[in-house]
Amino acid sequence: MPEVVVVGGGLAGCWAAVTAARAGLQVALVRRGPAATAVSSGALDLVPPGEATDPGGWLGRLAREVPDHPYVAGGVEPPAPGELEAEARRLAAELAGVGLRLRVALLRPAFVAAVTGQTRHAGVVLESIAAGDLHGAGRVAVAGIPGLLRVDSAAIAAAIAERSGDGPAARAVVLDPALPGVDESVAGDLDDATLARAVEASGGAEMLGEAIASALGGEAVDVVLLPAVLGLDDPDGVRARVESVAGVRVAELLSPPPSAPGWRLARAAEAMARRAGVEIVTGSVAGIRRAERRVVAVEAAGGDTLSCEVLVLATGKYLGGGLTGDRRPREPLLGLPLFTGGVAVDTLGPRDLVERTRFGPQPFLAAGVRTDAEGRPVDGFGAPVLDNLLACGALLAAVDTTLRGGGLGVATWTGARAGRAAARLRGVAAA
Repeated sequence: MPEVVVVGGGLAGCWAAVTAARAGLQVALVRRGPAATAVSSGALDLVPPGEATDPGGWLGRLAREVPDHPYVAGGVEPPAPGELEAEARRLAAELAGVGLRLRVALLRPAFVAAVTGQTRHAGVVLESIAAGDLHGAGRVAVAGIPGLLRVDSAAIAAAIAERSGDGPAARAVVLDPALPGVDESVAGDLDDATLARAVEASGGAEMLGEAIASALGGEAVDVVLLPAVLGLDDPDGVRARVESVAGVRVAELLSPPPSAPGWRLARAAEAMARRAGVEIVTGSVAGIRRAERRVVAVEAAGGDTLSCEVLVLATGKYLGGGLTGDRRPREPLLGLPLFTGGVAVDTLGPRDLVERTRFGPQPFLAAGVRTDAEGRPVDGFGAPVLDNLLACGALLAAVDTTLRGGGLGVATWTGARAGRAAARLRGVAAA
């Protein structure tokens, strides 16, 4: 019988499960399929991208500006930048154990480009993307692939040159590799995943490397920025194969969802949970049994019942099914109280949940569960709803990744907090 049951298979749920399992607890994770992590960009923003150059300043203002933010929930002091970086390094070590490398440099973030042409800082990001750090790069080539229409290499190169100021000179190149398994008749309708699989296949990376060398024609550049097509399973191995033939460093652009980096991260998160001894149960949750002020069991849709001593909800927001509702959000499994902007959602009308100012914060998207310092969901008076219930990730209030980013950073920090709190509830010390 598991001591801890985690519901939700995204990064927050997997990291909570691993943290509890590494403390010596028996953990089961229930997930119905790929979580929202699979549609992330490959960056884990522990602070919003716009605050990446001064994380300490942002954290110092957080309790005043966003008092419901999960980093300061329950009135706790915000973590120091070094604490966030240490947690990210612990996660990176676990992911490296299943073959996915992160670059963690919260205090000296990489400066990377996206397929939109934007450039931004990223303190924690997949190594295949961090390899394209524009700091110190003199000449950059941005590669386009015919058929992948959402990547306009000329526009990206022009944007990099304009936005980087005194940074690198950038130019566009067009690659036309004859990749295995790619039907040229579908030109104009290719996607990242199809190309990533083709590049990963036998001979694919080498063909891409030859196409890069041919397009450069002997011109010296510091790095070639590619769409996110360096495989789905082993991006660093594929990157090494490409570089060995191309004779130049290559890296991936940050990509909007759906992206190969997001899929890699989701797969690696589940793999690290399995490696830590977490039992993975596939299926929806049909119900949760309670006795007085405690959760006692989780009922899976297939008929299985998982008794537990601690329950962790990492069910996400709307995409993951952690919140539902049309006129007003609701939490479907336990009917937990929801808050947005410090106000109980059930006191608001539909119009109060929508901000009509363009690019303004959306109360509907920031709605979620508010917790105490341990991560236990609380009611309007700040009292825990259930004594052995914890919550983490995008389910929490004040997490609106569409506005400021930072969803996977919150998942990392609060997932670890939930795993450690679960261990404490069982009388066990956690790392």
